[in-house]
Amino acid sequence: MPVFPPGDVLRDLSFLLMGGVVFYSSLLAGILYREWYKNKQRRFTDIQFALATFLLGMVFNRAAFILSDFYFVGEPWNTIFTKIGYIGLILALTAFFFAMELMLQYRTRHIFFITGLLHAILAVIFPRDWLNVVAVSIGLITVIGVLLFLNFTMKNTSGDVRKSIKIIVAGFLLGYFGFIFASDMAFNVFGFGPYLLGEACLVVGIVSFGLGSYYSPALEELDWKQKLVELYFIQKGGLLVYHHEFERTSDLDEVLTAAGIAGIQSLFQEITKSESGLNVVSVGQFEILFSHSDTFTSVLITKAPYKILLGKLDEITHTFELMFANIIKNFEGSLAEFSSARDLVASIF
Repeated sequence: MPVFPPGDVLRDLSFLLMGGVVFYSSLLAGILYREWYKNKQRRFTDIQFALATFLLGMVFNRAAFILSDFYFVGEPWNTIFTKIGYIGLILALTAFFFAMELMLQYRTRHIFFITGLLHAILAVIFPRDWLNVVAVSIGLITVIGVLLFLNFTMKNTSGDVRKSIKIIVAGFLLGYFGFIFASDMAFNVFGFGPYLLGEACLVVGIVSFGLGSYYSPALEELDWKQKLVELYFIQKGGLLVYHHEFERTSDLDEVLTAAGIAGIQSLFQEITKSESGLNVVSVGQFEILFSHSDTFTSVLITKAPYKILLGKLDEITHTFELMFANIIKNFEGSLAEFSSARDLVASIF
């Protein structure tokens, strides 16, 4: 990073941009931490917590660079704060890698997370002249990780959710390239112009990334496959048409369970005088989602009432009705007629 002389206009502009990154990163990190804390089912592995930690790492990164560039220009403090800045960035990326690998279907075995920690250690023990090598290395790993993340989200999302993911990734990449142009190597090659442009891109990228993460309905639901428990298709009369188990829960008979669900729904319809049926019911640690057609009811038991799961339940209900409507109308108890439903479930869930 350049060391600015006092009283320079470019110095003031650079200070303003770097301060903007610190301010907005702090603000957005606080908002995401608050939203995470308000969630009764919060875990340290939640995506909101990881993204908030990423933004907190950016706070340490730019704050340390401000100190090294504007205040502690002499050694050894200049090198110390420069190292703190690199370590803050690497740990921020490591938090992102940790959350990313929890969601990805690829068998990465947390290699990105482990590599991030190793780079943080290298940033501590390497001399200052080698920090650029560490930065280039973690930068290449970040590009690979973001591409895997983007590929995964494009395959597992649609509609408004996919649009929001694109905004988040675009903000991340804009900030990433901004960081590159605001680096030592870029400054030594291109000078102040691209350096200041990089700082501006970093501010815009951080704001886009943070706001996209906060307003998006997507990020906190990308682990939706881990929330699936059981799926039932129940004829209007209460007979089980098809059952799919995503994870082993209990030894209860699925036919009796389906009849019980149908009975409870009929009871609530009678009490509320409603013809539409139930939509979402919370029972202990489970959320029971309903979708209705003219001939049957789809029931999805999950660990969280995600919007994406409600959408997928409606989608499979519509498709199931197109495929099996006539069979359901004349259903006499033979589940073998619905054996092809397994492929349908696999294609949607």
